[in-house]
Amino acid sequence: MFDLLKLTFREKKLVALSFLATIFVAFFSYVFVDMVQPIIDEMFGLGAQTAPAKFRFMDVIFRWLSVGREDIRNVLPLIVVVVIFGKGLFSFLSSFFMKVVGNKIVKSMRDDLYGRILYQSTSYFDRVTTGDLMARLTNDVDKIQQAVSSAMSDMIEESFILAALLVQMFVRDWQLALMSFVITPLAVVPLAAFSRQLKKKGLQSQVRMGQIYDLLHETIGGNKIVKAFTMEQFELKKFLKATAGYFRINLKLAWISSLSSPFMEFIGGAVGAFILFIGTKRIAAGLISPGDFGAYIMAIFWMFMPIKRLSRANNVIQQAAGCYGRIQEVLQSPSQVQDSDGAYALPEVKGHVRFEDVGFSYDKDRPVLFDVDFEVQPNKMVAIVGLSGAGKTTIINLLSRFYEPTSGRITIDGIDIRDVTLASLRSQIGLVTQDIILFNDSVRNNIAYGLEQMPEDRIVAAARAAECHGFITELPEGYAAMIGERGSLLSSGQRQRLAIARALLKDPPILILDEATSALDSESERLIQTALANIMKNRTTFVIAHRLSTIRNADMILVVDKGRITESGTHEALMKKEGIYRMLHDLQFPEVEETA
Repeated sequence: MFDLLKLTFREKKLVALSFLATIFVAFFSYVFVDMVQPIIDEMFGLGAQTAPAKFRFMDVIFRWLSVGREDIRNVLPLIVVVVIFGKGLFSFLSSFFMKVVGNKIVKSMRDDLYGRILYQSTSYFDRVTTGDLMARLTNDVDKIQQAVSSAMSDMIEESFILAALLVQMFVRDWQLALMSFVITPLAVVPLAAFSRQLKKKGLQSQVRMGQIYDLLHETIGGNKIVKAFTMEQFELKKFLKATAGYFRINLKLAWISSLSSPFMEFIGGAVGAFILFIGTKRIAAGLISPGDFGAYIMAIFWMFMPIKRLSRANNVIQQAAGCYGRIQEVLQSPSQVQDSDGAYALPEVKGHVRFEDVGFSYDKDRPVLFDVDFEVQPNKMVAIVGLSGAGKTTIINLLSRFYEPTSGRITIDGIDIRDVTLASLRSQIGLVTQDIILFNDSVRNNIAYGLEQMPEDRIVAAARAAECHGFITELPEGYAAMIGERGSLLSSGQRQRLAIARALLKDPPILILDEATSALDSESERLIQTALANIMKNRTTFVIAHRLSTIRNADMILVVDKGRITESGTHEALMKKEGIYRMLHDLQFPEVEETA
C-alpha cells in the first residue's frame, strides 16, 4: 500500500488539488451533520432553551448571515441545498483529479514496462512466457489503475470525511465519543487479517491469469497445428482447467472481500447500539440536548458509508499491491546484455570478424560452445554447418550480442563488440532468421522496418534484388497491401523473400542468413541464390545452412559439432577429409556417392 501511495504522490499538483477538493467535501459533510441540531432543537422546539452551551458551527454561520432565532426555519432549507450542492461539486472535482492521476500514472507505468520488456536481453524471453508478460502489461496494470483512480480516491476522501465526523462527535460530547471507541479496536485485528489474505489471493489470481494468457497465446498462434492434430478438445480441457483454477481463487477473493464490509458494518452497528443506550441516559441527565444527540447519531450512522467504502477500497488496493510487486519484478530485472560504461558508437566497419576462444553456456549445467576460434576477412562468405543442436545459431547470436560469451571475445575490425553500443553494433548487421518475423503492417513498412525516411525507389530495388517485386505488384494494393499477423496473408516463400528484402535494404557490412532460403521452392531458391551472389560481394556474410548445395561456393565452411569447430575449409577441401562435412554431404546427395 505504501508503494502505491508513493506512486500516487508522483503527480503532486493533481493530488494536491484532489486533497483540497476533499477537504471541502469533508467540510460540507461536517456542516450537514451540524445542521441536525438546529433542525431538532430550533425548528421542532425540542430542548432549544435547555441545550448546554457549546461550540456549534451552525451558530457561526447564523451570526455571519445575521440570521435571528425566528428566521432559522426559513433559512435552513436554503443552507441544506447549498451544502448538498457544494458537497457534490467538490466530490466530483476530487474524484476527477484522482482519475487523471490514475490514468497518468498507469500510462507512464505501462510505457516503462513495455520499454523495459523491449530492451530486455534474449535470455530474459527464454525464461519468461509471453502470456505472463501480456498479463502484467494489461491485467496487472489495469488493477493498479483501479486502485489509484478509484480506490485511492475513495481512501483519501472517505478518510477526510471520517475525520470530520469524528471531530463532530467529539465537539458534541467528547465523553460519549471516548466511550464509543471502546468496542472499535476489536475490528483492527480481523481487518489486518483480511488485508493479508486479499493481497495473497490477489497475487495468486494474477498468476493464474498469466497462465490463461499463455494458453491463449499458444493455441491462437498455433491454431493450424491444433487443427491438424485434431487437438481442439485437448486444448479446451487445458483451458477449462486453467479457468477453473482462476475461478476458485476469485471465489476465495470474493468471499474475503464480501465478508469484510458486513463485518465493518456490524462493528459500526454495535457502536451505534451502545451509543443509543448511553445517549438516552445523558439526555435525561441534561448533559446533551436532543438536537446535539441527533447530530451525534447522524455522525455515527454517516460513518457507516465511509467505513464500507474504505473497506472496499482496501480490498482493491491490497490486490493492486500484489500486481505492483509483479510489475516491479519486470521493471527491476536488469538486462543481461547492455551497453558497458564508456561504450562508444561502432564506426563504419569493413567486416573483419574474429572469434577468439569463445565459450558460452546458458547456465552452469548447459555449456553450448567450447573454445570457438576463427577469423573472417572482409567481404567473404562463411558457411556454418553441423547437426541440429551443435551450436550454429548460438555463434550467430553471440556476434549480434543477443547473448554474451562466458569466455573469450569477439571483435569486428579489431574492436571488441562489448566496448561499443548495442545500437551501433546491430545497425551494421543484417539478419534473416529461419523463423520469419513480420508485422501486421503494409509490405512497404515491413521492408523499410526501422528506416522511416527510406525513398520508394530503394525499397523497390531491395524488393527486386530479393525477387519479391513480382508478387508484390500482383497484390491488390501493391506495396501498400497489408500482410496480416506475422505475414499470414503471404505464402511461406513470399514471407522469407520479404525478410531478405528487409535485410538488404539496411545495406549492412555484415549479413547473417540463418536458413534464409529454407522455405523457398526450387525456382524461388534459384532466383534468391542469384540475387544473394551479387549482393554478398561487398559484405561479410555468414550463412547457416542445412542444404549444402547453397554453400558450395563459400570462401570458408565451418563445421560445428557438439559446440566445437571440428573442421574448416572450402567445400573441396572438406570433401577430401571425409569427416562430418563429407558425411552430411553424402546423406543429402547419395546419388553423387553412387555415381562416384
